[in-house]
Amino acid sequence: MRKLGLRELKDVVIGAGLLGAGGGGSTAEGMKLAERVLSFGPCVELAQCEEIADHDWGAVIAGVGSPSASLQRVRTHSPGFALELLESTCSFKSSFVIPFETGAGNSLNPMLAAVQRRIPIVDGDPVGRAVPELQMTTFSLACIPLSPLALATEDGTTVVIRAVKAIDTERISRAITAEMGGVSAIACHAMRGRDMKDAVIPGTTTLAERLGRAIRQAQSARRDVIESLFCVMPGCLLGRGEITSLRAETKGGFDFGVAEVDGDLPLRVLYKNENMLAFRGEELAAIVPDLICSIDDEGNPLTNADLRQGMKISYLGFPASAGFRTPAAFDLFHPILEALGYHGGFVPLEKLPANVR
Repeated sequence: MRKLGLRELKDVVIGAGLLGAGGGGSTAEGMKLAERVLSFGPCVELAQCEEIADHDWGAVIAGVGSPSASLQRVRTHSPGFALELLESTCSFKSSFVIPFETGAGNSLNPMLAAVQRRIPIVDGDPVGRAVPELQMTTFSLACIPLSPLALATEDGTTVVIRAVKAIDTERISRAITAEMGGVSAIACHAMRGRDMKDAVIPGTTTLAERLGRAIRQAQSARRDVIESLFCVMPGCLLGRGEITSLRAETKGGFDFGVAEVDGDLPLRVLYKNENMLAFRGEELAAIVPDLICSIDDEGNPLTNADLRQGMKISYLGFPASAGFRTPAAFDLFHPILEALGYHGGFVPLEKLPANVR
């Protein structure tokens, strides 16, 4: 068990902001959350997966809503409200919590519940990045039920959703969140430790911390941030230049958009909360579940809610975690990709002609 203080949490925020691949909450939101988390206790206890007992119960915690809305209305008590409701609904007591995804907001949201309840958070999650929909996880692929799902808002409004299909749980929770102002917290995937260990992607919070530390140290020493990141997690430069066109809208609780970059390495990126596809001209440069991440000209990670026309930006590509780089994981994204006009299959980042030099 490792204790995380403010310095470590800030590094997690920055690294998770990168791994969020355009979503998962902005680093501005995450920094506010780091301060709020430690207002409830001196540190966060981070447990390795193997430190969780097989018979202990826990649950996944996440913030739900569009990144732009979450930036304006940072959560404080709603993750704890949601966990309490799920426990009373399913008659268990949590010994641990699990992040839903890796992102500057959603790596920290479960820490609020963890510190308030004096229980650890698992160093791992079922995605290893951020994703737009709740059924897009290794837990769903492992048939760990998403339902019942407990949803809560900051004013204490709570709802329990029971649905046979995970996609219906996602759809209903998103609709309720939209009606409640676009921001909520959820608790779901109630499970024992042994089931968590069988399906989780381990080490994701520590990876985020290492990446955040690499960015911080590179900026302090005036070293190249991209090279420093690639020393921690191998990847490739997808695009670099200035955002010359940005089309974005929020609908159904999601942020949709297309960002076009002109400059040293032109790129067009399509997103639904998170970046889904990148093209160089008509040539595919990256596709989910691989990560399409963005940083500004100083090396600070960006979400799509942070983007502005005229901004100087670099897009980086990273392979998805091995546990999430599978045909079954790609199939989870297929409906979104088809809606965005892509009807092909998954091609790993390193095998795409656009990235072969």
